[in-house]
Amino acid sequence: MIQHLLETDRSGSVILDEIIRRNEQIQVLEVGFTELTLTVGWYIWWERRQIVHGETVQKPSRTAMSILVLTKNYKVVGKKGSKLKQGWKKPPEGKVMVNVDAAFNEENGCGSVGAIIRDCPGGALAAAHSFVPHLIDTLMAEAYALKEGLMLAQYIWSN
Repeated sequence: MIQHLLETDRSGSVILDEIIRRNEQIQVLEVGFTELTLTVGWYIWWERRQIVHGETVQKPSRTAMSILVLTKNYKVVGKKGSKLKQGWKKPPEGKVMVNVDAAFNEENGCGSVGAIIRDCPGGALAAAHSFVPHLIDTLMAEAYALKEGLMLAQYIWSN
């Protein structure tokens, strides 16, 4: 089918249209091929933007995991009955807030953690993220996220 579509249009837009129209699932990953394809396109654009602005990007293996996590999160949010979280609330005047989060992949025992420090207007003062190659469960991932937040806060206040 793809070979036939390539004969029609070599730019790939017809193939992308066919992928979206079919809406097939990737059973092994438990995500839709359409969602995965669109997330890959967005992520490539986003990393290209980081490079253009002189920022570093992740290794390809971490990029692949990030794309999969983003796609799975999109799928979870799109399910009927999923609850919307209350949005982030600004800290009181003169205070800062440290937010942390973690992701855990049960299949391979690894994950990622992140932390961000924001001031009362909502501006980001500092942020950090880490890949954690050896985790036992989600509780351990959350513990690493708290550690990341504490280390970030110590760095900010020592400088």
